[in-house]
Amino acid sequence: MKRFLTATAARAVRRERLTSEQLLALRPRALLIVRQQNQMGDMVCATPVFRALREAYPEARIGLITAPVNREVVQHNPHLDQVFTFEQKLWRRPAELRRFLSRIRNFDADLAFVLASVSFSVTSAGLALASGARWVVGADSQPFGLDLSRHAFSLEMPSNPVLDVNAVEHGLAPLRALGFRVRDRSTVVVPSEGERAAAAGILRELDLSPGFWAVHPGAGKKQNVWPAPHFAEMVRRARDRGSQVLILHGPADREPLQALTALLGERIGPGLRIAPPSPVGVGAALLNEAGRFLCNDTGIMHVAGALGVPTVALFGPTDPDLWKPPTDTVVAVCSTHRTADDRGEEYGWLENVDPEAVWSAWSGLPARLEERR
Repeated sequence: MKRFLTATAARAVRRERLTSEQLLALRPRALLIVRQQNQMGDMVCATPVFRALREAYPEARIGLITAPVNREVVQHNPHLDQVFTFEQKLWRRPAELRRFLSRIRNFDADLAFVLASVSFSVTSAGLALASGARWVVGADSQPFGLDLSRHAFSLEMPSNPVLDVNAVEHGLAPLRALGFRVRDRSTVVVPSEGERAAAAGILRELDLSPGFWAVHPGAGKKQNVWPAPHFAEMVRRARDRGSQVLILHGPADREPLQALTALLGERIGPGLRIAPPSPVGVGAALLNEAGRFLCNDTGIMHVAGALGVPTVALFGPTDPDLWKPPTDTVVAVCSTHRTADDRGEEYGWLENVDPEAVWSAWSGLPARLEERR
């Protein structure tokens, strides 16, 4: 029934057809990218796509529709001119929804791209079609069980619901298949001047100097969290060798943060500080001042990779070949085996990441030679 309904609706909003050659020859005045999924790491992995589209259409104004949680990650991206945030609750608020649709229609896009990774968003497709763009290019919805793209889109991009290459390359593959040239696949996160100033004020208040060691003990997924006693041991070793340490955290990290601070106890003070709750952009600006970083496989890992911070990332159930940022500044330390865990197959891995291997990798990271951006 879902396939039938989406196909029927798609036929009603059918867009003018394009070939890949015609697409590459277009000179749109304005281009709208729609990628409103919530995962921060996935959004950072998508930033090379923005660069590739900017290089293909250098004269176009480029806008992005994203979820509110990712606005600060892309707000100052040099390849975007405008960022729109779409909240799912707008579907239940007709007046607000009409105002939002009016805003994106006023952007006056000629061309819209609907990006997908391992899922297809009907909401993203609907927003692109509602934007009024003459041409809409998007991922093939058939592999995701939906009969929408072939009826509605001007051109379908190849899609693959299975992540079988690195997430950055997976996002760029559809553009490559259409003939877009992709010269640079590095990811991009740019803190604003205001966010940098806020971070500098926090460091002054905490009496920390640039080049401190940073740790982030949490993760968006509980199965990706290295046990707090191991993080505590890394912090103690860093302090014992005279390094300043800053503990970073986000809204989802309350439990691992509490566990870590309880273990560190009286050590928390001069030279070992906990960052205050901060917006994502300010957190990125703080991380940008770090000399090295230790974290789990989670969104902040991708931010560190984009910023060029020397990082050790801890991997358990996920494959670093697929999810580690594609840069030599991020080093993966992986679990060697799984311990049986009743919570599911993805649990029981992080407990077996060897602390000695982590310390060897973290303390052995090269000094950060490039100027902090």
